[in-house]
Amino acid sequence: MKLQKLTIKNLASIEDAVIDFENGPLAEESLFLICGETGAGKTTLLDAICLALYNETPRMNRTANEKYKDSAQSFANKEGTAQVNDNRQLMRRNTGEAWAELEFIGTNEIPYTAKWYVARARKKTNGSLQDVKWTLENRKTHLLLNKKTEIPAEIQAAIGLNFEQFC
Repeated sequence: MKLQKLTIKNLASIEDAVIDFENGPLAEESLFLICGETGAGKTTLLDAICLALYNETPRMNRTANEKYKDSAQSFANKEGTAQVNDNRQLMRRNTGEAWAELEFIGTNEIPYTAKWYVARARKKTNGSLQDVKWTLENRKTHLLLNKKTEIPAEIQAAIGLNFEQFC
C-alpha cells in the first residue's frame, strides 16, 4: 500500500490538514517520523488513516476495552446516550462536521479514495450526531462502495490486512 494524500477536517486536535505524501519532503523519503508536542495531533493522523480505511481507531477500541472494561461503557449527554468508544466523538468540539479522506494505491496496484464523514444535524454545532458516512472509491473503475458491509472486504483485498493486522 502506498499513501498518496491524507485530508483531515475537524478531527480531535486537527482543524484542517492536508498531507501530500507524493510531493514535497515526504515524497523524497522512504521512511519518516511523526513527532511533536503532546496534543499536536500525532495520534489524530493515525486515527484519520484508520477511520478512512476501517471506520475504526485503535484509540477508541483501547478506551472501551481497557480503560473502562469494569464500568459502564456509555454516558449521557444532551443528545442521549453515547458509547465511550464511539468514533464520532473524535469530531472537534463546536463544529458541525468532520472527515478524514485518504487517497492511496493498494497492493493490488489500484488507486482508491477512502472517506469517513460525520456531521451534526443540519451541520449545526448543537445538532444531534448523525450516522457516519463511509465510502471507498476505486479511482480506476469509478466504482463507489458506500455500504458498511461491502467496504471491509474491498479494503482487505486492496491492502491485504484487516484492521487488527493493520494496527
